[in-house]
Amino acid sequence: MAREFKLQRLAARQHGLASRTQLLDLGFTRRQISTRSTSGRWRRAAPCVYDVAPAARDPRRPLHAAVIAAGGRASHRSAAAISGFIPHDPARPDIVVLEGRLPAGIDATVHRTKHLPAGDCTTIDGIACTSATRTLLDLAGVVDEETLEGAVCQAVIMGRTSLPKLMRYIEADTCTGRRGAGALRRVLLRYDDLRMVESRLELIVMRAVRSGKLRPPTRQFALDLDGRRVRLDLAWPAERVFVEADGFGYHSNRAQFRRDRERQNALVLLGWLPLRYTWPVARTQPGRIVDEVRAALSSRCSARVSR
Repeated sequence: MAREFKLQRLAARQHGLASRTQLLDLGFTRRQISTRSTSGRWRRAAPCVYDVAPAARDPRRPLHAAVIAAGGRASHRSAAAISGFIPHDPARPDIVVLEGRLPAGIDATVHRTKHLPAGDCTTIDGIACTSATRTLLDLAGVVDEETLEGAVCQAVIMGRTSLPKLMRYIEADTCTGRRGAGALRRVLLRYDDLRMVESRLELIVMRAVRSGKLRPPTRQFALDLDGRRVRLDLAWPAERVFVEADGFGYHSNRAQFRRDRERQNALVLLGWLPLRYTWPVARTQPGRIVDEVRAALSSRCSARVSR
């Protein structure tokens, strides 16, 4: 009974799976493993890996089975999916193993690497996988740049990495010439000065503007206002239109809220048109941002022509 209880606990941590080695360590004999497998009580999920809870469906089970069987880690699209950077799992799991390992009979796309240091490794939902930064570099080698940019933005929004950290990572000697490094660098360089992206909310607004193929704004545009220097998140100076990303943390106290509104009123009196977006809008309605920015720029252009 103790053995069965330990098996249940193990299976709960591993999406209903157990390796042959783990089963032997729990006290099951090879004959017992074979009998339960051939009778249908357990099901072979991968070489030397068994589904010991076949009645319970789990969408992560094929990926976890491949990871256990190969002694590797979820990587590329699979790691991006379980990390929440892309919306869907790949049709076939992606796993990475160190060169020299030759897993056979595994239903997965197996990527081999010379370098998999501890800093590139983590665990998510009980599955060994690559770190956020390593995942994005690997992902860059297997998806288009639009998908990659979306994943990068999502990873930053979730607080799993940062744009400067990604740039430092791909500039390290171990990443020189790596597949995907060029694509990831191009995506990062779309944000000219990585240090000027001051908030995750600002990042997602910037991406919405770019996806709508609008003329790029000036980021962190500086101007003098009532004798002091202020900066606007995203600005189109010729049209005097600016976008501000309203993160709760930045505006969470009454004094800051008042100063922010006074600043905006002063800008309006100078002829600037403000557009402000909150976190929920940026996350769920990027199309609205694009439409409103386009309309604002168009109205300002029309006003200049009519004068």
